[in-house]
Amino acid sequence: MNTKIPGRYGEALAFNYLIENNYKILNTNFSCKLGEIDIIAQKDGYIIFIEVKARSSKLFGLPREAVTYNKQQHIKRAALYYLQKTKNMDKFCRFDVVEILGDKINHIENAFI
Repeated sequence: MNTKIPGRYGEALAFNYLIENNYKILNTNFSCKLGEIDIIAQKDGYIIFIEVKARSSKLFGLPREAVTYNKQQHIKRAALYYLQKTKNMDKFCRFDVVEILGDKINHIENAFI
C-alpha cells in the first residue's frame, strides 16, 4: 500500500483550498540555492510561506511531522531571499503548513517562527 500522496497532487489540493479561502497566490515552487517554498501567498497584509505535506495514511506519522527543524530553516532562508529579491522586507510574514491526510485538509497558521 502506497501511503504517500504525490507532491504535485497535494500541492494542487492546497492551492485550490487557499484560493477558495481568499488567499492570493504570489508564487508556487519557489526555489533558490537556499531552499524551496511550495506556495507563497498573500492575505490580510501578510506574505505567507506555505509548506505542503500530504499523506494517504498515518502509517508513517502525520504529514506535519515531516516539517522538521532543518526543513524549517531551509524554508526561512529561502523566504528571506524571496523578501529581499521582491523588495518586501518591510512586510509582515508568517510560515504555515497545509497538511493533507487522505481527503482532509488541515491548515496550520503560524506553524513555526
